[in-house]
Amino acid sequence: MAEPSRYSTDGNIENGVLKNKSNITDQTRLENLETLLFSDSYTHFLHLAASQKLPFNVKLIFDIHEYFLGTLYDWAGKIRNVDISKGGSMFCSARYIDHALKEFDRIIQKHLPAEGETKKSLSEKLAIIHCEFNAIHPFREGNGRTIRLFLDLLAYGAGYSVVDYGKSTKTSYINACIAGMEQHYQKMQSIISKGLSKR
Repeated sequence: MAEPSRYSTDGNIENGVLKNKSNITDQTRLENLETLLFSDSYTHFLHLAASQKLPFNVKLIFDIHEYFLGTLYDWAGKIRNVDISKGGSMFCSARYIDHALKEFDRIIQKHLPAEGETKKSLSEKLAIIHCEFNAIHPFREGNGRTIRLFLDLLAYGAGYSVVDYGKSTKTSYINACIAGMEQHYQKMQSIISKGLSKR
């Protein structure tokens, strides 16, 4: 299930629920709908990856986010304009996101996996991309799910199945995200490696 919003920021939340186009006021119902939309996003983009060559860049990440959450939120696929933090970690200030995304695009291009990439090499590359994106957190909500789908598309193109994050605990994943904020990628690499398998 999608998690409730963890960020207190810009008045986009009413009674603990994100304002949305469908005027849903029940958190559980909103989470369930997000889960369905996310499942549809996987189907859509994996189909595209199987039938054509996708451009792996920042634009694709924004396209994924807009496709995933555009039904529900006006801000889907758009850079957030407020500063947000989670668990004591401050993400990239809104005023610097444009600049950070340009650098992040270079990071993606430098670490694009090739078909037949070894599991070790692939997990290293995906961990760097995941952690660097997480530090930017360009969207109001849905950052984690969006980057995981993007990474799964990269893994798919390299001949692997989608990453099974269920092979690691939620706590270890959160700790890996925190470590990644300081460019310590090993914990995330370990989680991704555990979840990778050839298709």
